[in-house]
Amino acid sequence: MSGHSAPHAPHIHSHDFFCTVGRGMERFVTQELTSKLSAVVVESIPGKVFFKGNPDLCLLRKLKSAERIFLLLHKGPPLTEYKGNALFVLRKLIIGEPHLWLDKLLIWETFQDHLTQQGISHTQQKGLKRKLDNDSTESKSETSKEDTVVDDGESNYHGQTSIDTITPLIAQKLPVEDSQDTVNPLLKNNISEPITFRVSCRCSGMYTKTMTAQDIGRVIGVSIAKQFGWKPDLRRPLLEVFVHLNDMQSVVGFPILRQPLANRYYIQNTGLRATTAWAMASLAEISTAKYVLDPMCGVGTILLEAAMEWPHATFLGIDKSESQLKHALDNVKKADVMNSVSFLKGSVLGLPVLSESMDVVISDIPFGKKFTCSKDMKELLPDIIRQMERVLRIGGVLVLLLSQQLHYYLKKTFYFKSKESENRQMFGSDSPSTCNSEGSKAQEQITMKIFDFTSLTHIESHSVSLGVTEAVLFKCKKTSQSVLF
Repeated sequence: MSGHSAPHAPHIHSHDFFCTVGRGMERFVTQELTSKLSAVVVESIPGKVFFKGNPDLCLLRKLKSAERIFLLLHKGPPLTEYKGNALFVLRKLIIGEPHLWLDKLLIWETFQDHLTQQGISHTQQKGLKRKLDNDSTESKSETSKEDTVVDDGESNYHGQTSIDTITPLIAQKLPVEDSQDTVNPLLKNNISEPITFRVSCRCSGMYTKTMTAQDIGRVIGVSIAKQFGWKPDLRRPLLEVFVHLNDMQSVVGFPILRQPLANRYYIQNTGLRATTAWAMASLAEISTAKYVLDPMCGVGTILLEAAMEWPHATFLGIDKSESQLKHALDNVKKADVMNSVSFLKGSVLGLPVLSESMDVVISDIPFGKKFTCSKDMKELLPDIIRQMERVLRIGGVLVLLLSQQLHYYLKKTFYFKSKESENRQMFGSDSPSTCNSEGSKAQEQITMKIFDFTSLTHIESHSVSLGVTEAVLFKCKKTSQSVLF
């Protein structure tokens, strides 16, 4: 970074930010922002949470339910669906508000300075010098190419653009000898090293009928290059410009961190998405728990996320697959939580665990091949829940991740207590949201016997998106003695 004194936290005042999140995860992000950062949440929409705050970057990086965090440049109503008018508005956003972009860039650089002070500097660092109204500012920044496409909750998502189209298009429009004449006078001849940038554009909804993400990325990229003299670099840019247009609003921002928050450094072998695993753990009330069990732990993602957030508890993972347990052990070693997480080979249908010994039971129920409803899992589900019910102490919490099909099957087949009433009643009667190809068979006849789980009181069911399918977080509490087998 620059040779003069490092900036201090007060230099970063309260600013506008937004997080991209998986659909259904908005409530968890909101809770984290208010509890961990004391941020003011301005708006929560599917796939995004907008907030104001003066975050400590150390805390910001500890958000577990968000995908990425951005410094907000623009948030406005949706653009007109007419291509010419929409592109004109996009050009005006850049050309008409140059000081906004430059001010936000200075704020972004200050964040990068703090990240470097915290030892999070990455490979590319370059000095940036410029003058604005005779005031000189010097700082450095760094980003890199991010290959991960994060689901922001848009079901009609049409992809990320600007990867292979912006550079040649800008090169055609802006030859070196001509580009200098179009640079904003505020910046001309005042840049020691031009800023390199990349535009990541997402376009969904009505816009896809009249324009492509390539069209939008091209207009924004050319406008930025003309206005500021920045140079496109698709491989290792200093700065990424994130643009998202949909039927609800138009959003532009700079990502604060190089990597998505959802990319956990300690997960060597991937399974369930870490953000979803953390959301499950946050529902399980582990802050007051002593013993936590995942009876189908796989590579241990849920236990790992829980142990990283609540290290005081003792965590046990059970799985019948030796290869999965090996991967889980590798993850735990990388995260350095060996003292609190243990694994055991065994079957969920005969758990080698004492009855009423666990404060929390938490598990991702297998969805079946390609996330379709599995007949085998339907048949096994009663025995699986019986075992979980048996090992859970009175007052303990059960949290399951189910496909929508299994959740609907659970509602239609089993009886639970309701938190609204102490009287036994059917868990639910509403129809499923989606059941893929079997959706039209939602009213299928269920001939097997009805099972009672009267010791379990249903607390809540919460829909979340797993990208290619919809799932449900299902939470119960054990409020009475289990029925003996």
